[in-house]
Amino acid sequence: MKAWTDYPFTWLGDEAGKEAPVREIEVVSYDDNKYCRIKVCGGEDEIKSGYIYQREGRYGEVPPITRRQLAMLANA
Repeated sequence: MKAWTDYPFTWLGDEAGKEAPVREIEVVSYDDNKYCRIKVCGGEDEIKSGYIYQREGRYGEVPPITRRQLAMLANA
C-alpha cells in the first residue's frame, strides 16, 4: 500500500529529533497493534503506524493511515 511519512531514518542520513523530508513509502505489513514494516528508498524498516499518512504531508497536517486500512493490508 502506497503512503507517506516524515519519520527520520538515521540510515538515510536524517538526524534524530530534527525534521526529516516527507517520503513516499510502501507499507508491507502490519502487526495488528501499532507497528508497520515499510519499504523506503530501497531499504526496509519498521515504524509506528501513527507516522504513516494517507497523503503527502507532515504529522498533524495530514490524516494518518487508519487501522481499518491497515487491517485490510494484514488480511490481504
